[in-house]
Amino acid sequence: MKRKYIITAAGILLTVSTLAVVPDDDSNTDTASNPFEISKNDYDKYGEKLNTKFKGTEDLALLKEVVSWLGTPYKYGSNNKGKGTDCSGFVQTVFKNVYNLKLQRTSSSMVLDVNKVERDELECGDLLFFANSNGSIYHVAIYLSDDVFVHSATSKNIGVKTDNLTQKYYATNFYSAGRIKSLDKRGIVADNSTTNNVVNGVDKNKSNDKKDVADLYSEYSKTFGVKFKGNEDLTILKEINSWLGTPYQSGKSERGVATDGPGLICGVFENASKILLSRTPDKLKKNLTKSSKRKLKFADIVFYKKGNNYPIIGIYLGDGKITYASVSKGVMVIDMATVSFNLDFIGSISALNY
Repeated sequence: MKRKYIITAAGILLTVSTLAVVPDDDSNTDTASNPFEISKNDYDKYGEKLNTKFKGTEDLALLKEVVSWLGTPYKYGSNNKGKGTDCSGFVQTVFKNVYNLKLQRTSSSMVLDVNKVERDELECGDLLFFANSNGSIYHVAIYLSDDVFVHSATSKNIGVKTDNLTQKYYATNFYSAGRIKSLDKRGIVADNSTTNNVVNGVDKNKSNDKKDVADLYSEYSKTFGVKFKGNEDLTILKEINSWLGTPYQSGKSERGVATDGPGLICGVFENASKILLSRTPDKLKKNLTKSSKRKLKFADIVFYKKGNNYPIIGIYLGDGKITYASVSKGVMVIDMATVSFNLDFIGSISALNY
């Protein structure tokens, strides 16, 4: 009996010991083993370092990379974490490290890598562009949350830090925002039973058949005095058509109100294709892939030069004709053969599929 009693007691002790290590309910669960809690703690940690508050849906890999650059001093032409970087070098290297993406090297050319985003639609990872009073883009930053962005600041060579879009300087010089094209998920159809029927600027859901498309090309051929082939982007043609007659005014880019040469170019491609271009002619040329008169195609940009000025910057239509902003007549179509200025440069927008 004594031996049996000892075994029973041991069994009782073993049972009690086992029960002691099992939590009674979920409230005793170790939060360190809960992935949600880990993520929440990370977002709080990065939010504190970046002076903002995150929703919890942002890419933690991007936030981690950005934080690792904080304090890197400003250095023009460099992109070396911890040692020195300029604004575009910082942005370019961050997206290379996180997403293995190769962006343009300068802030003015980086606009070609993005689709336009409205201010009230900004998401973490979008790019912010800043420009001077002439519309020349000179600075780029990465948007975080609640108007906070991170960038390499030139002032006093401070380098990588956060600032706020509501600050007077940045609010005044804010030019536009864009989402990296390969990361832009807008417009993707979730329902596989539905397909995107917008082809070449024509919505087939609106009963546009081949005859309707042919009629549109015929109409624009009469308007511009150009015999279109039928493969030109109708969205761009429609946009150019809507600018015809817009009066000339230096520094302006407002359809139907006033525009100058670069303003016309920027306005047309931003509205029609969400492509952001620089308003400064020399920087605009850097946004383009150099072409030649022999290879001219629809939507190429043509520059004429006189001294140090560009009296004509136009969009090639076809049949040797361009549309441009005339000082005396506003936006119009002209035959290149009648232009007396020197043809300086022809460039293509690489983002357009022609």
